[in-house]
Amino acid sequence: MAWDEWEQLKACTAQRMQLDHVADPGGGGSRGSSGGSAPDLKASKGPWTKASGVAQELRTATHSGLTELSTAHEGVTGGADGFASTAALSQILLTWEKRLTSVREECDRLHGALAKTGRDFGEVDPAVAGNVNRVDTGRKPDWAR
Repeated sequence: MAWDEWEQLKACTAQRMQLDHVADPGGGGSRGSSGGSAPDLKASKGPWTKASGVAQELRTATHSGLTELSTAHEGVTGGADGFASTAALSQILLTWEKRLTSVREECDRLHGALAKTGRDFGEVDPAVAGNVNRVDTGRKPDWAR
C-alpha cells in the first residue's frame, strides 16, 4: 500500500470518528422510544461470555486434534526408515504440532480475557452505574433527558 493511500485512509477514518467528549452536530446518539437521544453503545455480558465459551471449545478441540495427530503418527517411521516421505512426514508433524499448540494457547488466553470482560460488563459496569446514579446533581444531563 502506498504511503499516500495510507494517509488518505487515516484521514477518512479520522473524519468519521466521533469522540465521547465532542458534541455531535446532529444531536448525537440514536433516537430512543420517547424521541429523546440515547447512547449508541449498548453492552452486556452475554456476547462476551458466549465468545469465551467458544474459545474454550476451540481450545479443547485443538488439544484433541494434537493428541489425535500424535497418535496417528506413531509407528510411521517403523519399517519405513530411509524413505524420503518418512522424513517429510516427521517435519510436517513438527510444524503442525507447533501451529496447533500456538492456536490452543491463544484460545486459552482468549477464553480468560473474554470471560473477564463479560464479568466486567455484567458486574463492574452496573455497580459503577449504580454509584453514579446515586449522585444527586439536581438536573439530568442532555443525554439523559
